[in-house]
Amino acid sequence: MRQQGLELSEHSVGLVATNLRRERGMDIIAKMCIPAIYAFHSEKVVIDGIRGIAEVNAYKKEFNDQFKLIAISASSEARFGRVRNRSRSDDTLDFESFRQKDDRELAWGLKEALDSADFCISNKGTLQEFNSAVRRVLEGLIASMKSTIVISIWTPIYETESVSKVEAAVLSVFPDAALQRSNRLITGTSNSLETFAKLLKSQLIRSTARMELLKGLAPMSFEFSLNKQVAIIGKVNFGPGPLGSIHVKVVTQSPEDVINEITNTSKR
Repeated sequence: MRQQGLELSEHSVGLVATNLRRERGMDIIAKMCIPAIYAFHSEKVVIDGIRGIAEVNAYKKEFNDQFKLIAISASSEARFGRVRNRSRSDDTLDFESFRQKDDRELAWGLKEALDSADFCISNKGTLQEFNSAVRRVLEGLIASMKSTIVISIWTPIYETESVSKVEAAVLSVFPDAALQRSNRLITGTSNSLETFAKLLKSQLIRSTARMELLKGLAPMSFEFSLNKQVAIIGKVNFGPGPLGSIHVKVVTQSPEDVINEITNTSKR
């Protein structure tokens, strides 16, 4: 809005927000935020002000189980009183306009977003009580997510290929993967790198694997591709082959630590 030279009023903010969603999709705010989230290079990022289920779905698609939604609940009267007290330029100062703002956000899918939350914190008491509740939730989340690994897998199925053989290729490296077929594509998710790590060890390629995995390192993930034809015989070979690649994305709180763990040549 500043770039467009628009007044930061509640009416203008609402108009721009609605137009953005109408012209570029209900998840556009999330899509604009995702590059900024990666730019932090942080293991923990808080996204404030989610206003619709389409945004939630966009974040879940990008970050898988690493994304956790926390709903903050308070009565309309309590929220309106806080809005009036903070005196921000884009706030509404009468209750009817405040209700209209709520209705606008409900039309964006706010209720569905709130209903899908992983946690809900009541904000009807004091600021100190609210801070304590937030701290408890965040500390619990951080503790539970330190060891979480979510692996996304996808590979194309060519007309000349046997679907069952392609599935067997994926399962030879990720035996716990839950697989789905759609539009000549196999996709799946897994939570274990145990078999993958054992194959790296048995093939004596942990040093090579480390270099390949670090190429795809990001703040909360790493990506790599496996030769599908080699995977069919239960072996690991990085990069594409005549039948294409099995693409893998591992999302975890400390991706470099995970890479170090599975490629540590000093481990027996």
